[in-house]
Amino acid sequence: MPVDVTTLAIDVGATRTRVALVHGGRVVDRTESPTSSLVAPTGLGNGLVAGARNLVAKTSAANGSLVAIGVSLAAAVDDRGDVVQERDFGIPAGASLRETLAAAFELPVAVNNDANLAALAEHQLGAARGHDSAAVITLGSNIGLGLIVGGEIHRGAHGMAGEAGLLLLPSVSTSERGNGRRRVDAGRFGSAASAAPEGYAWIEELVGGRALATAAAIRREPSVHEQTDPDAQARVLTREAFADPALRPLGERALEGWALIIATVSALLDVEIVVLTGSVAADAAHLLTTLRRRVAELVANPPEVVLGSLGPDAELIGADLFARAALAGAADRYARAGLSAQSTGERR
Repeated sequence: MPVDVTTLAIDVGATRTRVALVHGGRVVDRTESPTSSLVAPTGLGNGLVAGARNLVAKTSAANGSLVAIGVSLAAAVDDRGDVVQERDFGIPAGASLRETLAAAFELPVAVNNDANLAALAEHQLGAARGHDSAAVITLGSNIGLGLIVGGEIHRGAHGMAGEAGLLLLPSVSTSERGNGRRRVDAGRFGSAASAAPEGYAWIEELVGGRALATAAAIRREPSVHEQTDPDAQARVLTREAFADPALRPLGERALEGWALIIATVSALLDVEIVVLTGSVAADAAHLLTTLRRRVAELVANPPEVVLGSLGPDAELIGADLFARAALAGAADRYARAGLSAQSTGERR
């Protein structure tokens, strides 16, 4: 895998999108924007191209030396780099993002799920290094899961392995469905607007970062039913917030939901280590001992539970690693054929 090269690493989340230049495995410059601002008015692909061009133009480290693009998406991605299912915050289904970036920059583009890339980074360089099996749970606006099985990322038959945020919790509808969602009551996990099948809610709708922020807003202002500005989320799990009697029940709910995810993963895969990463995980670092204790109550042989060591850049670092690995693979294939990956327009 080439090391002393520059890649463009892009991380598209439900709330924010980061674009970075990575040289020699180190982030040398970056920008961050609300995902919604990149989606409007011409679509996410064009928004990413414009943002990336602005970053490259002002960064001397790029200087025409970009060799590949790695893209981390908060969406299921198949082994071609195509999005399996569109996301309602602007990620389109299919190959359009990959093709738009490839056409704009005339570079190989490697696309994968964000939790998979966080797992790749933590396994190669971070907290899961040296472990044959690991689960990397990304706790941000939503909840993702990257799985390492046999030392490799496990993608599943359709690229949808690890969608931990879509674990189903029984719930009761308390309103009619509108715009694809209805209010539900999930008992100890509270209430939320849910798009899950009738009788259930997805766990990230209850204990993901956006869900917790929305619940906090409702507690402070009962007339609020939806948080209209996802980019102004309350931080519910900091030490200060957890000490607030009004917010503490939300933190306890989150810990119970995360423990349930870890217990489910452990029952299915018996992983050696669980790594928590993302902005919400960082806020909840002071609760790690409590979470471990709860996991031990739910799992006969609990895995080691730790915080990621790469911080909020895990997805960007993973995107760089994945882009360089894809570039090396393409170079190997074409070298055997006496061709250049660049000259053939190789896109993956």
